[in-house]
Amino acid sequence: MSSPMRRAGSAAGSAAAEAVAAAVLWGSIGVAYRLLVAAGAEPGWLILGRPLAASVFSLAAAWAGRWPSRWSLAVGVLGLAPLYVTYFLAVQRVGAAVASLLLYTAPVWVALLSPLAGDPLRPRLLVAAAAGVAGAALLSSSTAVADPLGAALGLASGASYASYILLARLGQRRGASVEEVSVHAFPFAAAAVALVVRPSRLPGPVDAAGVAYLSVAGTILPYVLNARALARLEAGRVAVISLVEPLTASLLALLLLGERLAPPQALGALLVLASSLAAARCSGRGSGDG
Repeated sequence: MSSPMRRAGSAAGSAAAEAVAAAVLWGSIGVAYRLLVAAGAEPGWLILGRPLAASVFSLAAAWAGRWPSRWSLAVGVLGLAPLYVTYFLAVQRVGAAVASLLLYTAPVWVALLSPLAGDPLRPRLLVAAAAGVAGAALLSSSTAVADPLGAALGLASGASYASYILLARLGQRRGASVEEVSVHAFPFAAAAVALVVRPSRLPGPVDAAGVAYLSVAGTILPYVLNARALARLEAGRVAVISLVEPLTASLLALLLLGERLAPPQALGALLVLASSLAAARCSGRGSGDG
């Protein structure tokens, strides 16, 4: 009995590490976007180019014999496309820190709605989610949200992120592969984004460099890692672990944009880390599908 339990614990720990790695990569997106726009990148290309360039990996997966499914369509159109548009627009209007806070209202929704994806509703996970969101709020406490539309866009990005997590988890519980809910969702997301985002000019070198970073480091790697984590962990756990994303965003803003953490923000960073560790240790034995 002890050996299977050790293997289960090792698998859960590995999945949690993959979820953390995905969150760190995602945490770089908002800061990278602001730096790229300041360097002359066209925002439309950064928003549309991210899923468009990532779609190349969908072709590679199809060549290897892994094909898209209805879950790819659902995750791409109902989760990723609105997430990409609303998050970047929120970053433009209210800044990366506040946009990250509003995005990370998602764990609360995921924790509350995780039974829809077939996962149990665990009280301790709800406590971890609440603590993590409180930490994210403290991280952004020095920035006032004076833009109602920007706030609405940020909240919409949180709802879209929750939709992505729940659909990916539900799809995998129904037999969908990692590729179906990750790389194969990108072409559908790109098609949906193209309906509302139109770049104003042809792409230049800065646009190409930005799209390359956002599509590989900000999309392919983290979504595959996150999908792998969702195959072995409950959706609520993955969502709360991913709260290290606003922490990463704050640290990068400090290093690259010169933004300093106030004492309440430092406390928020500690809360985010504590909630992520609690989620990683919570309900490990019941988190897998097998």
